[in-house]
Amino acid sequence: MPKSQPLVLLFAISFFTAFNSNAQKATYVGLNFTVESTSGTLRPGLGAKIERKLTRRSGIESGLYYRNYVHSFVVTVVNGNRLENFPVAVSERQISIPVLYKFYSRIVNISIGPTFDFYLDWKQKNKSSVVVNDYSVDPNFSIGLMGKLSKSFNLTEKIFLEPEVRYNVNFSFDRIFAGFGVAAHYKLH
Repeated sequence: MPKSQPLVLLFAISFFTAFNSNAQKATYVGLNFTVESTSGTLRPGLGAKIERKLTRRSGIESGLYYRNYVHSFVVTVVNGNRLENFPVAVSERQISIPVLYKFYSRIVNISIGPTFDFYLDWKQKNKSSVVVNDYSVDPNFSIGLMGKLSKSFNLTEKIFLEPEVRYNVNFSFDRIFAGFGVAAHYKLH
């Protein structure tokens, strides 16, 4: 069993135990639109979100988010007696699953917890003289830590908008995703 599987299992059990708690106050589902930057380039993202408010001040938040990361590098080709360098950019497509503790306050909500990122596939971004035929990421699973500040606004009794500022460190690849987003969620009960 890989080293990361027990950790994922522990967080999954903790998360679903909290979801089945008797102290439930509200459950929300929704969509989250994000814009994150790594290396100065803003990239859009989209996700589905679920949140369980357990007490007046605390809850659990998770979701399934699509994000992409543009990896730029140089390919060196031997052409006769010369070396030629060609810039290449590849978009890595990933699914990110955060499992966050959320603290609710009147001023700002604070969320923090681990993220589990799964590499899906890639696509060459730039038109280059070099065509990338094969590209992979090792490991294709990584763990990070996310922190978010947000504020929820009621549109109706059951529909809310929640702008957020987010910061996510990916430990496996030493990447930082920073940006903002807005969640639209619906109160189930």
